[in-house]
Amino acid sequence: MELVYYKGLQDEPYTTLNIVAEQTEMNFETVRNTFYRHREELERFGILHHERGSIQSSGQPTKTWKLNEAQATFLITLLGNSPKVIQFKSDLVMAFYQIKSELDERKIHRQVNKVVNIGFGDVIKAHYPESKHAYSNYHRLAYKYALGVTPKQIKEQRHTEDPQSVLTSDESARLERAKQQISLFIQDGYDYEDIKAKMFADI
Repeated sequence: MELVYYKGLQDEPYTTLNIVAEQTEMNFETVRNTFYRHREELERFGILHHERGSIQSSGQPTKTWKLNEAQATFLITLLGNSPKVIQFKSDLVMAFYQIKSELDERKIHRQVNKVVNIGFGDVIKAHYPESKHAYSNYHRLAYKYALGVTPKQIKEQRHTEDPQSVLTSDESARLERAKQQISLFIQDGYDYEDIKAKMFADI
């Protein structure tokens, strides 16, 4: 099971009370009571966020509390030192480290892609100055070739308005290479249909 989550490149990674309880094999009410008892101290490490879930038998919606790295680390120190708690401490530290490394790598690729997109857009504008659809057509072609889906499909599948922000570092790198290849073909004088045929010839 995943221990740490994030939604976008600018969002802080988090874990939840539910994950803490499950991974330490502690009663959820015990963990939640500890959380509420020390909520003021936890808020020293950032705003506490939550999501509302299904309706309980009492008629009240459940709350899934989210903890950033500092909040989770502090909370775990309050849960004792059983073998399960110690193991979870180690696993959670590693999970936060891995997520932050992935986020850093994706941010680097995003910056690179911004530079590539400027070149990509400039090449298209220079060769199709009167076309209103050339950029969107080639942009969609790059996504389709690199990722097998269009930007619109990524928006629908990953519930985002910014497809670029949800790509993994590997996906971003593949997209960058596709745009570079398309730019070279355009500069070589090929039209859209020729470029499309060449891009997909080996697939």
